[in-house]
Amino acid sequence: MDRKRRVRGWALGLLLAVWGVSCERQEDTGGGGGEGLPSAKNRELRSAFWRDLMASREKAPDPEALKGPDERGVGGSGRAEPTGIVHGRVTWVGDNELLVRDGAGVEQDIEVVPDTRLRLNGNVVGLASMREGDAVKVAYDDGPGGWVAREVDVEVSPPRDISTEREGRRGRASGEPRGDDSSTRPR
Repeated sequence: MDRKRRVRGWALGLLLAVWGVSCERQEDTGGGGGEGLPSAKNRELRSAFWRDLMASREKAPDPEALKGPDERGVGGSGRAEPTGIVHGRVTWVGDNELLVRDGAGVEQDIEVVPDTRLRLNGNVVGLASMREGDAVKVAYDDGPGGWVAREVDVEVSPPRDISTEREGRRGRASGEPRGDDSSTRPR
């Protein structure tokens, strides 16, 4: 196979040398557009030749890359399945991490990144909505510093108010009641 490749290389080199010499002769004899420059037709022919030559040298795409997500064993979203899932209770909430204690009592520090989906009773929330003691299910990936959360699902019963921080401050400042208090409702 190596011999075939060398023969092809020599043949290609010889072809290019002959073609180059013939182009020079045309340019010298006035076959070009004047002043020793190749004509537009010669430039187009050269461009087409090199384009076709380069296209013939391109590698075919990897068959694995052409397969769909289901055939590669990844989820429907096109992302690979998470490394693992842990069920437990939140024992601490930081600025960008959660500490979760699983059923065996082992605590695990889990990083929360901007791509992490955080849900409380099915509603998308921020990390500040998580509380100590909440039952949590975390789908995670292995990261350089440990576990990185992909999805964090918290189920709380009864559902708590998930208003934004600004709405909560506005309500506390105006003295509006929070929740269903029938004694303060207008009749």
